[in-house]
Amino acid sequence: MRKLATIILAAVLAISFAGCSTGTTAPTTSGSQIIKEISASEAFAMIQENSGKADFVILDVRTPSEFAAGHIEGAIMIDFNASNFSTEVGKLDKDKTYLVYCRTSNRSGQAVNVMKDLGFKEVYDMDGGIVAWEAAAYPTVK
Repeated sequence: MRKLATIILAAVLAISFAGCSTGTTAPTTSGSQIIKEISASEAFAMIQENSGKADFVILDVRTPSEFAAGHIEGAIMIDFNASNFSTEVGKLDKDKTYLVYCRTSNRSGQAVNVMKDLGFKEVYDMDGGIVAWEAAAYPTVK
């Protein structure tokens, strides 16, 4: 009886936690889509490698005041908290490569899921957001 109760408890806990989200993006490569979470150092390398390429976009999904306080050079901003986020992000070219970040990767994880659902081909979520970027001493601009 005790063993059965333990198994049932384990099953209930597994089901309960299955729906929880930390805001991060699990690596996905379904069909022609690439959706992946990367570290700040991988993001830095990606930016260096794609510098000046028209098909690479750095997308900051923080608020305008957060963006103004400091952002990655060359980033465009679309506020995830704005009511028209899906509409605005939907106007972007879905065939380009996107590096998405926010403050700590909660909003960017959610934004990447929206972009995935909208059919974007290649999207990378920077784990830890601008906090991890700055902790690694990578540059920002105001």
